[in-house]
Amino acid sequence: MFWSHFRLCGGGFLALCLMFHLSHVFAQPPNKTELPPVEAELMRRITQSNSELQDLQKKISSKSREYAQKLEQKERSVKELRKEAGAQQRLADEQLLSLEKLKERVDQWTTQSNYQAHMLNHYSDAIGIAQKKNAERHLLELIHDRAESVLSPQWKQVQVISAEGKLVQAPVLKLGPVEIALDNQSRSGGLLVREGSLEARILDVFDSSTQAGLWALQSEGRGYYPFDPTLGTALQLRSQGEGLMEHLRKGGIWAIPIVFFGFMSLLIALIKAGQFLRLPKVDQGLAERLSEAARSENNARQSADNISNMIASAGSLQRKLAQIAVSNPVSQQRDDLLVAYLMENKHLLEKYMGVVATSAAVAPLLGLLGTVSGMIDTFKMMTIFGSGDASTVSGGISEALITTELGLIVAIPSLIVSALLTRQIKSYTHKLENFAIKLSKVTFPA
Repeated sequence: MFWSHFRLCGGGFLALCLMFHLSHVFAQPPNKTELPPVEAELMRRITQSNSELQDLQKKISSKSREYAQKLEQKERSVKELRKEAGAQQRLADEQLLSLEKLKERVDQWTTQSNYQAHMLNHYSDAIGIAQKKNAERHLLELIHDRAESVLSPQWKQVQVISAEGKLVQAPVLKLGPVEIALDNQSRSGGLLVREGSLEARILDVFDSSTQAGLWALQSEGRGYYPFDPTLGTALQLRSQGEGLMEHLRKGGIWAIPIVFFGFMSLLIALIKAGQFLRLPKVDQGLAERLSEAARSENNARQSADNISNMIASAGSLQRKLAQIAVSNPVSQQRDDLLVAYLMENKHLLEKYMGVVATSAAVAPLLGLLGTVSGMIDTFKMMTIFGSGDASTVSGGISEALITTELGLIVAIPSLIVSALLTRQIKSYTHKLENFAIKLSKVTFPA
């Protein structure tokens, strides 16, 4: 206890001495030229530590580069050793392979070699190179020469059919899959089209500026001409273009009733449209004016004249309804006569409208029937000749769908026309019915 107490007292005494010394040092005025010894010692140590730290960092950097180089060398050596180990492992595996495995591998190599030879022979047949057993040059050399000739095309004189239908000798230039020809007689040029075993013919599809570019290409060796990105497909579509009658003929027998219904629907629509254009306009205020004239206090003669003048100036349908109302007193008989005339007029307006509605309903059904019949014929052809020829199958399907196309072409306009005309009839008859109802309660002077 005494010793610990002494240590505490001694430590406190030393702390007081140190605080007194520091206060004495900091209480002195600083020297403008020299630092205090403690601060100078601290600055010296800090400077020395910084220099030692920089030296240590340089040593670390140099050692890191050295170790990185050594690590890269080791990694390369490891990769080489792995390659050597893999080769040694393959050699060991080859030694351990059975006779069946070796035979299987030889068969695979033989199959691959035969496939490559077959592809070369196929390519040589495609480009027209005759392969001979005792040929001095290898087939690959012939293919190389063929490729160079394609890359450097030359004009050749070929017997073709001109655009006018004459058989002429024309310069032909083959640029990849496209051939162009120039007719020296007519000074025109165009694409060269080959159709089976027939003579090639010039298709005049270029304008004058393009043909000038073709002649410049022959004379000067450079020029421009349009390139067909479809590689002749567009020309085939153009040559296979068909007219309306040809298109209808492909639809078969079911196209006849569809066209008949379409013609009838068009004829009725035109007749009804002309009838509606000739209908007199309905005067909405005529019933009120007639009622006021009938209730006026003027003499009967003057009132009758006013009513007669208003009826004479009205349309034919309103005039007839007004005459019925004036000729008959307010009774059930007058109402029956007005309703009878309205029904007669409505029947006249709706006459033959059923043909248009029937065409809109029957045409797509006939088209579907034609499609089903065409598909049945197509499947019969597939059963007999097989489905190897895709053009035969697609051609039969396209012809079968023509009837559906015709049915929709007839049905859609017929449906629209029927809706429009029916709405017009309802609107017009509704106005006449309102006029007749108002007239039914008016008492006209005798």
